Amino acid sequence: MERLLELLAQEHGVLVRREQPALTRQLDYGVRTGQLRAILPGIYTLPEPTWEVRIRAAADFRPGCVFTGATEAMLLWWPQVPIAEVSAAIRHTVRPAHPGFAWQRRTIPPDLTIDREQLRIARPAVSVLDLVPVLGGAVIDEALRRRMVTLHERQTALEQLPFRALNVQRRMLLDDSRDEPWSEPERDAHRLLRAAGFTGFRTNHPIDVKGVRYWVDIAFLRERVVIEIDGWKFHKSRQSFGADRWRYAKLAADNWKVLPFDSVAVTDQPDEFIGVVRTALEST
Repeated sequence: MERLLELLAQEHGVLVRREQPALTRQLDYGVRTGQLRAILPGIYTLPEPTWEVRIRAAADFRPGCVFTGATEAMLLWWPQVPIAEVSAAIRHTVRPAHPGFAWQRRTIPPDLTIDREQLRIARPAVSVLDLVPVLGGAVIDEALRRRMVTLHERQTALEQLPFRALNVQRRMLLDDSRDEPWSEPERDAHRLLRAAGFTGFRTNHPIDVKGVRYWVDIAFLRERVVIEIDGWKFHKSRQSFGADRWRYAKLAADNWKVLPFDSVAVTDQPDEFIGVVRTALEST
């Protein structure tokens, strides 16, 4: 077993039976005694493999597969993504199904993939589109906040992957994200401002005050009006909440009119939200 553990360390936590013909008895013994796990046919790992090891196992089981969805997001740009199974695109259907693995019979165009550490991975634009049916606009917001991919890149990826189920939903959410929200409350605010006829506002915009750069949720530059949307649940600590108060004060001291809104108020009181914004703009 010591030899197997050494090999596991060398092989990214995965042993492939066909590549170890001299160790087949040890592999079988390891499985029988619970020291190893046959996570896929002919693919062995420790009993509780990490997600990274599970992904390596999938790559060894189906060489050339392209990792998609939450698997791709975790590998490339969103380590904390909710993930329940390893998802990968392959050319042919895999039967039977394997628990913990989602094999999708689909083709990802080569220019929408990248190779990293012997893994073929779909580009972030593809993973965002894959996750929209599960996470809705939240995955678009997350990618925008992390500056991983532009809306244009997502739109291009959507055009290169036609005829997929739920593409109508994807297209609608991309259009709804045209002002690049970083959160669902921001998305609601952008939607309300557009519906009320407001134009020319900037979103997630930098403002420099005495050599310090502050990022604001929404800014009307000509009128020098800033809209901030947050709430207690968007602050990890009282210190973070207090830092925002200082930021608002410094912006106000630099002749910016700051309108702080609780995120719930924007959703629950849309008319009042628009009314306050309109009054602020008309009074400048």
